[in-house]
Amino acid sequence: MPARNKGKKNGADLYRMVFEEARDSMLVLELPPHGTPRIVDANPAALALHGFGRKELTGKPVSVLGASLSRGRFRPGDVFEVRHDRPGNGQLVTEVTARNFKSGAGHFGILIERDITWRRRLEEEAQALSARLLQEREEEKKKLAAGIHDSVGAMQVGLSAELLLLEDCVRRGDDKKALAGLRRAGKLLKTSAAGLKKACVEAWPASLAVSGLGAALSGLLASFARRSGIAAEVSLSFPGDGVPESPAAIVLYRLAQEALANAERHSGAGRLKFSAGAEGGWLALEVSDDGRGFDPVAAAADRNRLGLKIMEDAASSAGGYLSVYSAPGRGTRVKAQLPLNCGRGAAR
Repeated sequence: MPARNKGKKNGADLYRMVFEEARDSMLVLELPPHGTPRIVDANPAALALHGFGRKELTGKPVSVLGASLSRGRFRPGDVFEVRHDRPGNGQLVTEVTARNFKSGAGHFGILIERDITWRRRLEEEAQALSARLLQEREEEKKKLAAGIHDSVGAMQVGLSAELLLLEDCVRRGDDKKALAGLRRAGKLLKTSAAGLKKACVEAWPASLAVSGLGAALSGLLASFARRSGIAAEVSLSFPGDGVPESPAAIVLYRLAQEALANAERHSGAGRLKFSAGAEGGWLALEVSDDGRGFDPVAAAADRNRLGLKIMEDAASSAGGYLSVYSAPGRGTRVKAQLPLNCGRGAAR
């Protein structure tokens, strides 16, 4: 065999080996002047990615992959995404780099594909989570606005009525009724102020900045017990300063707030155990109830139920973690640990 032909054969063998061993999917297409490109060859990575045998692909139009690539000639350096519909296997998303070449009188293209389905799924989940976070924040604002509006409205109506009665009593010289009216007005003012304070505390606990995390959690639990009727067994273990306001303390407070709200709204529990503390540079939280429980796997798959996902991301953003243990009829247990020295960016 002449040396030149032997060199060509060795080069062809080398290129074939690269083609066969490449980890990225590689498809060689024949690009006819008109019509759909046809698959000339596919490497093992392409066969595994698309779930075909070589004989099932070669000679077939590229549309057999569930995506139309009738783009005519590919411009050198083209990079684009393709979504493949695979009945029974969900959607596959690939990032494709296209190259053209000419061999004899024929025009061909080579497509190098990389599976980015997981990346797109994560991005879509992140977008859904961002939308849900925005919605949750708007709901919090709406709740705060409604609480303040109701308190101020009730105070305005009640005080206006009492002041009119008081004015009438003063004009008639009825001191006894005037004093009674003043007492009623004072009581109404006190009740309305308490309502305003409650709305503000739910939005932001002032005790967290003044007295620390322990005091803020105590206040949260007291309100929960009065509101829900669920008997709570509480264990709080914090140092003397009660853990001052910090990104980690804020995140843990929000996790506790959400865990208690979930127990109140969904668990149907009669009893609840709540423990929180600080030790060894970590904050720890555990909330467990004896309620109806749920299936965590089904809840994670339900895109309309992002509450747990939001809690997990909040804990993760603070450098910690959150775990949820539950089963139908067996109650729910939420555990979280956060490092005390998490960065400022962790706060929500």
